[in-house]
Amino acid sequence: MITILLTSLQNLGLTSYEAKVFIALIKNECATVSALHLDSGVPNSAIYGSLKKLEKRGIIEYQNTKPMRYRCLPPEEAIAKLKRDYEEECDTVLTELKEMYGVCSCGGDEGPIWTLKGTRNVTDKFIQMIEGAKKDILVMSSLTPFRTLAEKYPSLKKDHTTIIGIFNRKITNEGISIRFISSHEDEARRLSDLVPLASVKVNSVKDTCMDLKSFVVVVDANEMIVEILKEDEGEADLMAVWASAEEFSHTISHLLNAKWESSENYNPV
Repeated sequence: MITILLTSLQNLGLTSYEAKVFIALIKNECATVSALHLDSGVPNSAIYGSLKKLEKRGIIEYQNTKPMRYRCLPPEEAIAKLKRDYEEECDTVLTELKEMYGVCSCGGDEGPIWTLKGTRNVTDKFIQMIEGAKKDILVMSSLTPFRTLAEKYPSLKKDHTTIIGIFNRKITNEGISIRFISSHEDEARRLSDLVPLASVKVNSVKDTCMDLKSFVVVVDANEMIVEILKEDEGEADLMAVWASAEEFSHTISHLLNAKWESSENYNPV
């Protein structure tokens, strides 16, 4: 748990030493340098520099005593400041990058197929695709990737809830057609329960259906993504192949529609 917390604080802009000192202060609320050294494991030579940077960020305070004592702001106040600073930096970077974007472009063809790696990148692209759907979303699915990753990464549970919410909103509010080709009856039942107004069919793959670790999504017959679960030494991650080239996406859409026609309607008992 501490490892995840350290990584998250570093993602908000703290260095490894700053994150360790900050966590030690959170636990102690008020402490001297020697106490922070013992609790955080940060070398004495690096403690003062970390404290100065945390003070500059406005998330800790100090008392001019001998020895000097430091304390952190309450977690909600400290994280609110870090979040505000992070968002301001993001806005600055975005402004600069937008001005640079495409300045040196050679004007050539972007190419029809791109590879995405990492759970966050793949999930964000998937959400972006289904949010942009205008007519039809066709999914050939196995729940194995989401089920496996949700067990390892709590953040994916929130993403899964978001995705299901988008599916239901697209059907109810926008009249989008959503179709699932499931690899197993149990999975079809779960999909039918989660997205009641979607059309669900079953196309079982004998003896291997429960081991499938990928799914294919086609949106409006002109954009597609194939997501694959990778597992290595207990670690799990997603990678994907994404394409928006019309001819390629139409081909995949044609194949999936043929699979749809050959699949059996799911009829819940």
